[in-house]
Parts: sequence; C-alpha cells; structure tokens
Amino acid sequence: MNYQDLLTVLFKNSDEKYNSFNSKLLNTGVKTIGCRVPVLRKLAKLFTWEEVIDLPENEYYETDLLKGIVLSGASLPFDKKTRILSEFILSIENWAVCDCSVVKVPNDEKDNYFEFFSSLLSSDKQFVCRYGIVNLLSNYLDDVYIYRVFESLKQIKIWGEYYVDVAVAWLTATAMAFCRNQTVEFMQNDARQIFNVFSYNKALQKMRESFRVSEIDKQWTYSMKIVKQK
Repeated sequence: MNYQDLLTVLFKNSDEKYNSFNSKLLNTGVKTIGCRVPVLRKLAKLFTWEEVIDLPENEYYETDLLKGIVLSGASLPFDKKTRILSEFILSIENWAVCDCSVVKVPNDEKDNYFEFFSSLLSSDKQFVCRYGIVNLLSNYLDDVYIYRVFESLKQIKIWGEYYVDVAVAWLTATAMAFCRNQTVEFMQNDARQIFNVFSYNKALQKMRESFRVSEIDKQWTYSMKIVKQK
C-alpha cells in the first residue's frame, strides 16, 4: 500500500464529529483526518517498519501515529531499533503519538531499554522527554526497577512543560498502585525536592482519581499537598 492509498483508506474511515473533538484534545498543529485509533492499529498490522520509515512527518496526525505504532512494535535488535526510535521521536509533536508509540520491552533486554528510555529524560524537547517517561511507566513500575525509575526523574530539566509535568504525575500515581510503599516513601522525601509543585500536586490528584489506589491512601494524599509555591 503506497502513501496515497493509505490516505484514501484513512479518509474513508474518517468520522467528522470525532475529528472535531479529537483535534481539540490533541492540541496539535498537524492536520487530522478523524480516523480512530483502533482502525489505525488494524492498519498498522499491514505494514513493516521499512514501509513506514519514510512516511512524511507531521503531514497528518494519523500517519504519524501509524508510523509510531509500527516502529514501536517492530521486532528488531536493540541497537537498530533504538536508532530508529531516536530519529522518530524527534518528530513527535503531540501527546497521543507519544503515548501510543510505547515499546513492549522484552524481558531479556530490560536493562538496555531502561538505560535508553531514562536517557531521554534529560532532553530539552518535551515529547522526547515524555516518551522516555511513558515508556518507563509502561515497562518498569515493579519492585526491581522502581527506585531506579524514581532516580531517573532527577534528570528532567524542563519542569514547567505541561506534557512533561503531567506524564511525571501519571507515572507516580501509577507507581502508587504497583509499588505502594516505595511510592509513599518517595513522595514523603525525594519527590518534594525533585518535582515542581504542579507535578507533585497533580500526582496526588491522579492517585485520588485512580480506582487502583485504596481509600485510605487517597485520604493520605490530602495531607501531602504542597500549598505554597517554591
């Protein structure tokens, strides 16, 4: 399927109402077609990474997302895949392409991928940084890696970028569900020094909104809120 044929399929599967809603939610300058993610995931199964690697960047949100899904799911050696991903993530300009392009890390390569994803947190590009955060969130919130994940957050330089701050809050709230004791310890100590106030309080808010966090812990979050800005 060439690029023009792909666009034909995407436009055929567009939904005008969904497109109007989704384009506002995405907060993107890239044109949108209005094709839903499940359709894109089905289409992605028809492509190899070689077939999407040269798709135009940021011409349409849907083709960017299709490319991200295919590349993140490609079965490639670590070195080759991370080279490809490193180039791709530089083109990401919205949260949805970032968050839908998460890698499912093989168990025998977890250490290598951890180093790769954590290295992205020092980037001055918000969606490169966010890409590292959401991949840590998706693959490393367990007893083996949780302290290393929290330590890696010290590398973030661009606090105040909304999509970075919210990703950190999302990661921390999810950690509360999977590594409760370590996360409580972190929030009581290092997080107060590492996070900005918005991210810290947003993490507490997301814990309260989570169905995986106990009611007792939700009440605890109120006592942890930072009231005054640093």
